[in-house]
Amino acid sequence: MSTNVIKVHWLNQSRAFRVLWLLDHLKLDYEIVPYKRNEQFRAPEELKKIHPLGRAPILEIDYKSSDRKDILAESGYIFQYILENFDKEGILNNADQQKAEKIKYYLHYAEGSLQPPLFIEFLLSKAKEAPVPFPFSYITKKFADKISEKYSRGEVKNQLDFIETEIEQNDGYLVGGKLSAADILLSFPLEMAFERQFARTEEYPNIAKWLETIKREESYSTSKDKAKANGASF
Repeated sequence: MSTNVIKVHWLNQSRAFRVLWLLDHLKLDYEIVPYKRNEQFRAPEELKKIHPLGRAPILEIDYKSSDRKDILAESGYIFQYILENFDKEGILNNADQQKAEKIKYYLHYAEGSLQPPLFIEFLLSKAKEAPVPFPFSYITKKFADKISEKYSRGEVKNQLDFIETEIEQNDGYLVGGKLSAADILLSFPLEMAFERQFARTEEYPNIAKWLETIKREESYSTSKDKAKANGASF
């Protein structure tokens, strides 16, 4: 019986699903502590009682064999911590040191390089759809288009081209031809890229096929059911 108690502080309509998937694939027992966004689509103040920033996901690990309790925030850090402390068999890591380092790289890459231009493109698309009266709507759209043209659109393409090639060179996955923590972490931003039409299957067939492949994992279905039960929508 495990001497550790793992709690996932879960916010509906968030990226916390990936942490469930990580834990389920490693067959770790955990408890979900659910929270709901408020009318302003913000996380509730109660989350700040767990971590000062009040953002999800937050992982709370109570080591019953000692007085140690760790409160973990930031998805990439959570993933790295779990790999180092709870994946001793290398199920989502890799025995090859170079491949293990590449997985670690992707845990930082997800939020450091991939997510920012995708998020800017998302914000710009929302700005162009905002109910602003003419002529301000025309000015807003032109301004958003210019930012997209000068930075985010080209940078999104740069990132997606990189991932497309990486998957092709690694036998359908990001690292070493098998599912790793990198695949799980990058699943959300890349799926959103397709849903928001920043990427299309005909342009990025390797990424599209990779998404289909990793979502066939039993752990994905298990985590999805738990997420749905706690207010997530897919």
